[in-house]
Amino acid sequence: PEDIRGGGGRETGVHRRTFLAAAAALTVLAGRDVAVAAAVPEVASSPPTGAAGDGADPRFFIAGGTSAAVSHGIATPVDVVKTRMQAEPEKYRGIRMATRSIIEDEGPATLVGGLGPTVVGYGIEGALKFGCYESLKPVFLDAFGPAADSAQPFLAAAACAGALASVVLCPMEETRIRLVTDPGFGKGLMDGLPRLLREEGIVSPFSGLGAMLSKQVPYTVAKQVSFDMFASALYGALLGYGWLSQAELSLVVEFGAAVLASVVACVASQPGDALLTETYRKGGGGGLAATVSTVYLDGGLQAFFRGISAR
Repeated sequence: PEDIRGGGGRETGVHRRTFLAAAAALTVLAGRDVAVAAAVPEVASSPPTGAAGDGADPRFFIAGGTSAAVSHGIATPVDVVKTRMQAEPEKYRGIRMATRSIIEDEGPATLVGGLGPTVVGYGIEGALKFGCYESLKPVFLDAFGPAADSAQPFLAAAACAGALASVVLCPMEETRIRLVTDPGFGKGLMDGLPRLLREEGIVSPFSGLGAMLSKQVPYTVAKQVSFDMFASALYGALLGYGWLSQAELSLVVEFGAAVLASVVACVASQPGDALLTETYRKGGGGGLAATVSTVYLDGGLQAFFRGISAR
């Protein structure tokens, strides 16, 4: 269609670049090297998707931060259950049992424990993760060159974005885990974070950076890159059907790719998530290797996947 090729008057070029990226990813999967050579250079030479076409587009940061804050905030009750299942596996053996036990013993308000640091922390983390990923993709496409595998620049961009977001998230994530595993620690972000910094120091939250990276980097890489791949595959599969308008096609592709990417990211980052809970629930410290040993001795390889059903 003219709009996808760039001839549509109202199109900003988003669909054109998405279509080219889809073509590149699909041809990699199919092994059509000639088509890749034609598609990848256009993607690499295209400017970042923004109003002005250059520099970092603030819309990526705003949309990423808003989406992460809302989605993590809504999922807080499930996250509380998941964290309790990881911290006290003998007491909380399943989602239903854990939820019922928490409500009966501590009241339903306990299920929104840690809501403040969750919304604030993941709002900032999401802004950096999505914004930096989208901003770094064209940078790495240029750096790797047209001869590189099209997935390599995306993997590099996702790893950098995930690592940067992990550093910022550490204080909020430790506060959240302490509030969830120890309800007496504080009522929320406004008293929990100051107490944490007062008692353990400003550097303390970053003692769990290794565990945070072991969760967030695989999570970001798996989610961002698999989303692009799933979106490419879905566009290729559905593009020829006339019963979907462009708006409907975009919605189906983005929603479907997001669902699939979420599952991939969850599985990839679950061991790191278990390490993060173990690191922060008792105040951090000990190092990543010691935490890995503690989790393994507590339940073998299965211990690294506690709470995965809730996630």
